[in-house]
Amino acid sequence: MKYTAYLILALLISGNAFGQQSTDWFLISRNTGKKVLSNGDSIRVFGFAQSLGEQPGVPGPTLFANEGDSVHIDVWNVSQGAPHSIHLHGLDVNQENDGVPHLSWSIGHMEHGYYHFKAPHAGTYLYHCHVASTIHVQAGMYGLIIIKPPDGSKTTWDGGYQYVNEQSYFLSEIDTNWHTDSVLDHDHDTTNTIHSVEVPKFEPQFFLINGLSDQQLVDAGESFNSAVGQVDYTRLANIGYRGVRVTFPPDLHARIISSDGRPLPAEEITDTVYVYPGERFGVLTDPSVEFTGQISFDYIDLNTMNVDQTQVIPVNVSGFADLDEMISDDLAFSIVPNPFDQTSTVQFHLSESKKVRIRILDLMGNEITNVQVQNLNIGKNSFEIGDELKASGLYLVQIFIDEKLSGLKKLIKL
Repeated sequence: MKYTAYLILALLISGNAFGQQSTDWFLISRNTGKKVLSNGDSIRVFGFAQSLGEQPGVPGPTLFANEGDSVHIDVWNVSQGAPHSIHLHGLDVNQENDGVPHLSWSIGHMEHGYYHFKAPHAGTYLYHCHVASTIHVQAGMYGLIIIKPPDGSKTTWDGGYQYVNEQSYFLSEIDTNWHTDSVLDHDHDTTNTIHSVEVPKFEPQFFLINGLSDQQLVDAGESFNSAVGQVDYTRLANIGYRGVRVTFPPDLHARIISSDGRPLPAEEITDTVYVYPGERFGVLTDPSVEFTGQISFDYIDLNTMNVDQTQVIPVNVSGFADLDEMISDDLAFSIVPNPFDQTSTVQFHLSESKKVRIRILDLMGNEITNVQVQNLNIGKNSFEIGDELKASGLYLVQIFIDEKLSGLKKLIKL
């Protein structure tokens, strides 16, 4: 049975300006790629490569820039006739650079197209072809864009959360019936804003994380590795047509801090994140114990709300975060006396009103205490430690300012 997909192109209008640092991206759009699936079969795909000798991958290359960069994209279309474009999903570029063909332009075979924009606030974004986008996205013409803070540091955004490692999980599906020549080699009428193309009913058989599924994820060594007390940053993005329920193990202490490239007004502490088509989320994790587990990804048919399939990423939390003591410059974080016998006092300085949380772990990663400090003053503050530490030994004292890890010290009880 055939269905008609009406490919309606969207309009995004925004301003555009340019900064001092220049970042250049080069992409080649191809219509003749091959992708090997988890069952060993190969299908035809479209995609983006960065050299003529490179097989276009699904997804395409991840593109990086720093906030404030002037980004210039050169797209060379080597596609045996089909036009293509680049839509910069979520980047709020102006109409000319937005890649919607009837509002700007498309790139013909053997032509170059040039896009220019100033990288906005740090975050996770998408790029994809916007010519007959329903088909071309399913064919594989998409990739991630990651905008880092202005200094390129391991920080979620300028003045945001610091982290040790980051990983991206890019979610999509494949229906092999959409990867036949009869679907992919459809006619292109560049004079119409709406394309009418006969396609099969979309019933995906393969559910992808970073272009891989099932045993391919295992073979590629896809895993989430961390340490007790280590803050990591996970980027979730969905370019598919299914919703995906992502479930983190409780001991990772996941919290959502950003959505669609923007910081949330208040972080949301949750183990479960629903990522619908086109959405992106930033999630911080901060494990409190050593453990092994998995992050599960349930692909949900949005018509029936049934789970089509589940993919998993193994989790291994082993060892402890760097025990080198860290202190933010203006915090004046100290513990006296240290070592101690009966009581010890955590001292710190606040230059303005902020929320302060103190957490103490033993060397097995077990959480001994985790308290919000009350009655804080501008200037010097203190918090007493005593009876909660029952056994002699070495402990880790962490201080969080507005939920950002700002100090870490070792404490010895005699």
